[in-house]
Amino acid sequence: MMRLKSFYPITVKLLQDNKNLVLDVFKKLNPHKGGFIGVCELKGCFSWENVGETFDSLKIGEALWAVKNESAKSMQPLEVIKNDGTVLGFIPYGESVLPNMLIKRGVRVICYVEAKEFNGGMPAVAISIYSEDY
Repeated sequence: MMRLKSFYPITVKLLQDNKNLVLDVFKKLNPHKGGFIGVCELKGCFSWENVGETFDSLKIGEALWAVKNESAKSMQPLEVIKNDGTVLGFIPYGESVLPNMLIKRGVRVICYVEAKEFNGGMPAVAISIYSEDY
């Protein structure tokens, strides 16, 4: 049996290449408080206003907030923002379904920065998703 501990902290490449292994790592190690929902690559990072500054400001393990885009229709992908209000991107639709339902019921959803890297000059950020109350 593989030692899952050796795969944490994860990399963006590991998430892209072997998502099931990454899910097993998080389920086994449970590195953050709250109910684990999933792990994914943040989408929309290409739209950052100041890519270098925003990328450098992200710290591994930093808590982020998943919020509904108030102007969007229901069940849209959730935006991920920093404590200072900077929008970092959004959770892909498939990963947003359960967090959307929880937020609709008043449960806060927290994301954590797990990995970051530049892929072909574009920033890539891996996040884990947790429910605060469950």
